[in-house]
Amino acid sequence: MSNNTESNNSGWIFLAGLATGAVLGYLINSDKGREVRSEAANKAMEYGEQAKSFAVDKYSSAASTVSSIIDKGKSYASEVSAKLQERIKSGSEEAQSAVEDAETAFQRGANRAKNQLREISAS
Repeated sequence: MSNNTESNNSGWIFLAGLATGAVLGYLINSDKGREVRSEAANKAMEYGEQAKSFAVDKYSSAASTVSSIIDKGKSYASEVSAKLQERIKSGSEEAQSAVEDAETAFQRGANRAKNQLREISAS
């Protein structure tokens, strides 16, 4: 019984394949078939162009975003560099001032020491 069912199914599959082949043969060889193929090819080209346009737009957008990020990074680096140079200059000025104060304090101390030695020598 199982063989009989398989035979019937095989027969239907064969007939369905035959019918599909006949329809495809007709569409391929008839004027309507050529028109359908031409229309399908045109649609494929149209969709291809749309996909290409979409990809180019997305690439341009991504390139613009990357360029913007790079520009912002350069700007930030420039700001950081300017602030660092300003702090270095400020620190240098503070160090110079501290050296001058120390030098002045040393001079005063040296002058006091000389004066005390003079007083001791004079007595």
